[in-house]
Amino acid sequence: MVAVPRVDAHMLKFSQSCVLVLTALSFLFNLPILVLISGLALALSAILPAASPFRLIYRQVIVRAGLLKPRMVEDDPAPHRFAQGVGATFLLAASILFFLTSATLAGWILTIIVFVLAAINVFVGFCAGCFVYYYLGRWGLMPRVRYDGGFRWRGV
Repeated sequence: MVAVPRVDAHMLKFSQSCVLVLTALSFLFNLPILVLISGLALALSAILPAASPFRLIYRQVIVRAGLLKPRMVEDDPAPHRFAQGVGATFLLAASILFFLTSATLAGWILTIIVFVLAAINVFVGFCAGCFVYYYLGRWGLMPRVRYDGGFRWRGV
């Protein structure tokens, strides 16, 4: 029997909501440090999911307080980690532009791209990074996954 990978759908939404809020606040209050914090949190989430700051807050605060319950679904976590890595790359590149260059407009453009894609994920349920991962798999550039017809991904 092959074990089917599972992910906590509520944790994924919580993580995306955190990115959405942090990037919105960074833009509204002109706080590029929040972009850096978001980028580092996403990078850690992509590289070491068990050490994700969003996951730790979700499990230790949100779930323990009874605000959300885990909702485990059959899904491949790899596309989600890829999406987090892409978001981290954009936000860390924006941070470099903010703190090491005078190209702040380019930094805000990268930040707004992450904000918009996180908003689409939170409100519509479409993960653009997962979509890219899927097509890269079809082209042989990433491990192949099968799209299940909804907005979730499953390993083949």
